[in-house]
Amino acid sequence: MSKQPPDVSERPEAKAASSTSSATGRSRKAPQPVKVQDTLADVPDRFMAIWQKIADKILAYFSRALLLIVGAVLVFVAAWGVGQYLEWRREKATEMLGKAIRTAEADLLRDTDKPDPDSDPPRYKTAKERTDAVLKALDELDREYGSSDAARRGGLVRAGALYDQGRFADAEALYQRFLSNKPSETSLVALAHEGVGLCAEGRSDLPEALKAFEKQAAEPFTRDRGLWNQARIYAKQGNKQKAIEIYKDLVAKTGAQSPMHDDAQNRLAALE
Repeated sequence: MSKQPPDVSERPEAKAASSTSSATGRSRKAPQPVKVQDTLADVPDRFMAIWQKIADKILAYFSRALLLIVGAVLVFVAAWGVGQYLEWRREKATEMLGKAIRTAEADLLRDTDKPDPDSDPPRYKTAKERTDAVLKALDELDREYGSSDAARRGGLVRAGALYDQGRFADAEALYQRFLSNKPSETSLVALAHEGVGLCAEGRSDLPEALKAFEKQAAEPFTRDRGLWNQARIYAKQGNKQKAIEIYKDLVAKTGAQSPMHDDAQNRLAALE
């Protein structure tokens, strides 16, 4: 009997290849196509997150800038408001002081004159009525604007009014208080020194009066008047020679048109 060749499919190589092919087919799957919509699905969310972060930073920056701007504006407005208020106070205080000064310098009414309640400054029949009105105006100034420069200067006006009333010690205390504050206005300093001297003279304290008038003469603005006051005190003390020397100096150095020139000349003639 002839032998039949074995079937190729039954060969070990074929079986191995067949089993390998079957195993490979079972273990590998065909690659699946990538869907574009799946890849781009998260893109809008990513952009939104990025822009949200950028927007948050921008808003935070502008919020801080806005706060700084608003704060600066508020500070400016507040400073401007305070300045306007202080300026308004200065104007009102100066106005009240001016009224008191005008009242103090106003002429008294003559017998034939009739009081006018609307006159500015008001005028009075007696010096006492006028002085009382000045003190009342200064009281109002101190009550409403006591810390102002006008009120401080008003102290000199008050001292002058008290001097006119013969209250020399009270007036001198006000002059000294003004000087103790170290004012910078040389003209007011000289006026205060003269006030101290006049009050001391009114109290018959001539040495103290002379010291005050020497300080007055040290100010260039009122040198001549300070010397004139000193000469008067020297004459009261009986030191005629010293008084004569000062009057001669004033006559030589003051102009002929000066009222002090004529007064010094007349006093000099009375002493010689």
